[in-house]
Amino acid sequence: MDNLLKDLNERQKHAVQETHGPMLIVAGAGSGKTRVITYKVAYLVAKGLARPDEITAVTFTNKATDEMKGRIEHILSERLKVCSLSSLKQLTVSTFHSLCARILRDHIGRLGYSRDFVIYDSEDQKALISRLLDAHDMDKKEFNPRDIVSYFSSIKNGISALKPDSRLAKVYNDYEQELKKANALDFGDLLKLTVKLFSEHKDVLEIYQDRAKFLFVDEYQDTNRIQYKLVKSLSAKHGNICVVGDEDQSIYKWRGADIKNILDFEHDYKNTKVVKLEQNYRSTANIIGASSSLISRNFQRKDKTLFTEQSAGPKVKVASMVNDITEAEYITGQINNKVGQGYNYSDMAVFYRINAQSRLMEEHLRRAGIPYKIVGNIKFYDRKEIKDIIAYLRLVVNPGDTVALNRVINVPARGIGKSTIEKIENIAQDNKTSFYSVLSGKVELKGISSSVKKKLDSFVTLIEKMRKMNEDGYSGSIILKSILDETGYFDFLKEKDGHEADDRIDNISEFLGAMADFEETAENKSITAFLEGIALVGDTDKEDGDENGVKLMTLHSAKGLEFPVVFVQGVEYGLLPYISYGNDDVNDIEEERRLLYVGMTRAMKELYLSWARSRRIFGGIKARYSSAFLEEIDEKYLDNYNDEEIYYREQPKTKTHSKYTYVKEPDDVLGYSVGNKVQHATYGEGIIRNIEGKGDKAKVTVQFRRYGVKKLILGYANLANCDL
Repeated sequence: MDNLLKDLNERQKHAVQETHGPMLIVAGAGSGKTRVITYKVAYLVAKGLARPDEITAVTFTNKATDEMKGRIEHILSERLKVCSLSSLKQLTVSTFHSLCARILRDHIGRLGYSRDFVIYDSEDQKALISRLLDAHDMDKKEFNPRDIVSYFSSIKNGISALKPDSRLAKVYNDYEQELKKANALDFGDLLKLTVKLFSEHKDVLEIYQDRAKFLFVDEYQDTNRIQYKLVKSLSAKHGNICVVGDEDQSIYKWRGADIKNILDFEHDYKNTKVVKLEQNYRSTANIIGASSSLISRNFQRKDKTLFTEQSAGPKVKVASMVNDITEAEYITGQINNKVGQGYNYSDMAVFYRINAQSRLMEEHLRRAGIPYKIVGNIKFYDRKEIKDIIAYLRLVVNPGDTVALNRVINVPARGIGKSTIEKIENIAQDNKTSFYSVLSGKVELKGISSSVKKKLDSFVTLIEKMRKMNEDGYSGSIILKSILDETGYFDFLKEKDGHEADDRIDNISEFLGAMADFEETAENKSITAFLEGIALVGDTDKEDGDENGVKLMTLHSAKGLEFPVVFVQGVEYGLLPYISYGNDDVNDIEEERRLLYVGMTRAMKELYLSWARSRRIFGGIKARYSSAFLEEIDEKYLDNYNDEEIYYREQPKTKTHSKYTYVKEPDDVLGYSVGNKVQHATYGEGIIRNIEGKGDKAKVTVQFRRYGVKKLILGYANLANCDL
């Protein structure tokens, strides 16, 4: 047994040897949590404290499951030779969904299903929903089947509520009936029906409680409430539950993860033993120190302090750049420098808060000939909302573009259905003319009602108006803004996509920025030239990316990964934290802080944090401010770099840099300015992030160190200006 424990540090050994009762293992980033679960399972079997068929370990991904299984088998069958591979097959190591599928396969008859049920994956769900939308005569361009799959899943997991009177409520009810008729379950049903089975049939529950005499749950901070109920039921009989997680890495609130599950564990399970794994094996001391000083500002956390026995390493580089273009140039230059120092491209990753930020990095890496791979998302110009607005622009320059026309004729929904489009296509073919010619009235529209004709006329009027603007010399970015306004495209996204709408709107903002950049620098500034340029980018960018290249990904996608060199871009107010002015929800701010912490702790040797003092937003240049998170990092771990110090305190100044003309107007109000440090009697120390209005009625947005963002009326706030 000594041979088993010799690979563990003292905290890890303690966690392994405490075998009975509830245990919470608070595992800091890079502290070897998977190793502890693996060795704890092996220890139970090797010591004869449990048979393999009395142990259940649950995690979230097949990859994590396979890794855990492989390690346990290696230790018990090869290293210790105390267990055969055949007996280890009785050990349950599974994802939540696989475990529930196995349980339901044996007992779902109790719920009125046949045990030979099928499980619909997302493509099956999409096909069924698509058929139901057709049956309800609902346009799939307005009601995207893939988005509806996500929405229905969130309903079953208790994240969203179904609006009873909505059109989708009817589709949902039909969807449930069709599943039952087909004796089929979707992924949401696997969890929901298992909890129902355990609740209604205690004899079945007891069978699985005995198979989970020792229950392990990995990544417990990511569990939602239905998974919480499942775990609670399974562990209720024997009480030997060990959960492993890190509340500082709880970043999936938007998909249902409930941080209270881990924070309240000791309350939910009496006499819990708590073991903190605080030694980090991944990162240098400066990276750990910087990350720890940041996350210590959160209230919703267990008290722990990471440490490492590795060298100090380089300090964390914080780069303040004039604008988003120079930020991308800076990161690209540093990547080339690192390759010169002996790093491989695959050793490096660039993280960002929202997908839209990838565009500039993609362009600069391409220009520099640096291979890269987008992880966890599609490339910028392949995104649905980008394809929609490109289609509108293509119609401005070529209304005969039938592919583009078919894409957006009913986006947003105008009541122009599939059958109408088919009739117009047939008329066009019969008259050997284009689809748009038929729409424009050059051929008689037979078999189409007068009400639909009005809708078609309205669409043609819109396109013709935009074409006239193009002929009159309006820029492409102005024309696109007009299209977005007149079609109500943003409202359409908000209504259809819920929380995903923000990402889509950000992508459109980034696209407008790309257009504005093009119009400032290109010799031929026409929409045609712009579309040609992005078509060529798309054409040369069809590959999924180079596995040996630099990895580009959102901070959410970075969880669980590690890289020798990490760049986090856009560490500025409005991106990190990704919240709107006036949002004073401390929970939201703490999750954003955790998100940056996750990104920082992916770095093994070198970490770069960058922000831009101005950034293109919806085609215009906007002043940006460094994230308050940067100010929360202890300065002793930082190496600050500023490409050009600019102060705008006394008079308006103009600075031209890298294609941008940036004007900052003075915003002093009663002696206060954006960026001032202030003191409030209740909220303490903070920094002014925005000022609206003048005089004592002005509204100031303040980022407080402890209480997050507050919006105050200046005349009543009684703020002490610490900068005076």
